[in-house]
Amino acid sequence: MDASIHNKELFGRLLRSTIGVISRRTSDAYANVVIGNAIKNLSNKYVFLNYIKILGVSAKEVFDIVEINDEINNVDVREIGKVSKEFIQTIIKSMGKNAGYYFIREIKEDLPYDYEINIKKIGLDLDYLQLEFITDVKQNYNYQVENSEVVKHVFAVLFEILDGDFGRDFAFKNLHEVVLRLSTSHESLRYVKVNDTRAIQNVDIVTVGKDVDSQTSSDVGSDIQKVIQEVNNILENKGGFNFVEKLKNKINADYSLKLREMGVDLSVIKLRQELLVKQVLKSLIDILSDSSTPSYAVMLVNNTLKNFQVKFDFFKNIKIDGIKFSQGVDSIEISRDIDSVRPSELGRSLQRVIEQISMALGEDAGKYFVDKFKRRMGRAYLLRMEEIGVNLHMIELKRNLAF
Repeated sequence: MDASIHNKELFGRLLRSTIGVISRRTSDAYANVVIGNAIKNLSNKYVFLNYIKILGVSAKEVFDIVEINDEINNVDVREIGKVSKEFIQTIIKSMGKNAGYYFIREIKEDLPYDYEINIKKIGLDLDYLQLEFITDVKQNYNYQVENSEVVKHVFAVLFEILDGDFGRDFAFKNLHEVVLRLSTSHESLRYVKVNDTRAIQNVDIVTVGKDVDSQTSSDVGSDIQKVIQEVNNILENKGGFNFVEKLKNKINADYSLKLREMGVDLSVIKLRQELLVKQVLKSLIDILSDSSTPSYAVMLVNNTLKNFQVKFDFFKNIKIDGIKFSQGVDSIEISRDIDSVRPSELGRSLQRVIEQISMALGEDAGKYFVDKFKRRMGRAYLLRMEEIGVNLHMIELKRNLAF
């Protein structure tokens, strides 16, 4: 364990991450109650938790609502590890399986890399906890869910959210329009019909043809991802509507598991441009490393970014640390200013970078470049790239013509 991170900092950061995640999903008041109750219950077993005080929700900043006495630094670090694990398990149980499914992952994403590693060393392995959770769900999930059932469930949830916040007219009109527009290029949606329940009584909100079940689950998952992103785009124009969080909370945990197996990633729906760029750069470096070394791969990507700094000045605020690249995207530093770049401009810049890296690989090493890139990015990220104008087919075409 890194001796520079004391018990107070380590457990305090875990508490603050937990409060932040719960607050985003529910409310500050609810987070305060849940965390406070968990600390109180565990303090009977771990007396040193009396050193911790969760302040009122009136505090303006998250870092102000956790107060920890320095005496906790004298506690055996192994005890901190035990209480950390029991604390997270207690929170998961209090939230229920639907919210608990996403809770562990979001805690992991929120914790800085060095804190996650140190917490793992003292006994709280978030990856293992998530595996336990998924295994538990699978053990209680004894039947095979068909594609059509998943599609029907997702559309029913989408309709419920839109109906509850904007009315039935809005829900029907927009879901019907999305299906109609996307069905020309997304095959599974050709078998989906959003029913006008305003005019027809006693019918399901959506009807899904059984032909969907004969398609590969990954293809259907890609279509579902696209529908959700399209609905999110519509709602972003409404402003102040936390659609993605509502969707996560309303989708049944069993279906959440199935959706992940199908490649649907709800965390990518409102993906910040900063995170998209990090994923692109990491994928490029991974591919280059297959035919060279990680240090050379990092150098080549850094040099490529420099080549385009005149045209795309926001590249000046990107730095990839070759020494720390084993830490993945955490080794890539990008200014949050990139989130304010026009999506179309960012798309053009990524198109040029990916294209140049593809050409730099040469004929043999780059033969299957686009396929490798797609696999490393994943369908959800690829759809986001497509939305901002990145055309991988064009890159592949240029490669074929060049070689």
